[in-house]
Amino acid sequence: MPNVECLGYLRAGRIAVVVAASAMLWLVGCSSDKSGSAPEGEVDEGVGPSSADPAAKTSAPDALCELLTPAELSMLAGEVFEPKALAVGGLPACHWEIPAGGHVQVIGTSAETWATQLPTAVEQVKRSGLLDDPETARKLEAARDLIASGKEIAPDRACELFSTLLEVQGQPAGSSRTVNLIPTRANPKAINGQTCDGGRFTSVQVVAPNLSGSDDEVSKMSSVLTKAHERNRG
Repeated sequence: MPNVECLGYLRAGRIAVVVAASAMLWLVGCSSDKSGSAPEGEVDEGVGPSSADPAAKTSAPDALCELLTPAELSMLAGEVFEPKALAVGGLPACHWEIPAGGHVQVIGTSAETWATQLPTAVEQVKRSGLLDDPETARKLEAARDLIASGKEIAPDRACELFSTLLEVQGQPAGSSRTVNLIPTRANPKAINGQTCDGGRFTSVQVVAPNLSGSDDEVSKMSSVLTKAHERNRG
């Protein structure tokens, strides 16, 4: 997979790590959020810019689609069409198409639901060669095996594992959020933010043809992510 450039600095050798399969939630080893957040994001070249499955609709879209206000949608993308409730990588999402092309997407779910994607994420981390600390490897593998056995992980513990995945890829210990330009700041195709805190997981993504990679876009995404996560936590 391609490297990801954040704030103009390309970190060679960082391999994307799937955190929610096909849910455009790929953690990588750099962050474009100046607020101290952790890494993320890459559009799967085999899937294309939108990884949502239009056929996989959820039953109750209202609350999820209200995680983003009309003003926030306008700030991120300008005009958007009516929302659609979707299942993205097994996670509940709301999806707004942009008339000029692309989409805005928000995912809001419990951290333990997000954690069901961990087995895939851990395997990718192991293959990447980034998992070189035995204690961290043991911790992630134990969580992987627990989830694979059909058991749930407590919400706070799931967010700790989210933070561990960020730390494995070079982020500060205790990181709980990330905003990244994808695939590079010079040629952005998408901007994505995600966070896990207070037992809830939130992700916001914009895929659009007119992204510039500016600090202003990063700042807006960071602000919207914060507000969406506050609503997700209730």
